[in-house]
Amino acid sequence: MSIETLLVLLGIGVACSIVGQTLAGYSIGGFFVGTAVGLLGALLGVWIARTFDMPTLFEITAGGFTFPLAWAILGSATLVAALAALGGGKRW
Repeated sequence: MSIETLLVLLGIGVACSIVGQTLAGYSIGGFFVGTAVGLLGALLGVWIARTFDMPTLFEITAGGFTFPLAWAILGSATLVAALAALGGGKRW
């Protein structure tokens, strides 16, 4: 994996985390903490979609890696909402 591919995938992950936090209506921590939680949620959503063989929706391919945007955003929003329900995060 080249550095350019890594940066592209990281940028896509950050964008998915921002959209996921917006959909959940909560902000977890600052920029870096929110981005990390969003990226973990995006990875969780992609993992669940691939495990249960769900169809890929709105996928982007960068450097041979396929990144399904819909599942990443859904996973990010779900994780942010779950963490906010446990008491962390502030409502927008």
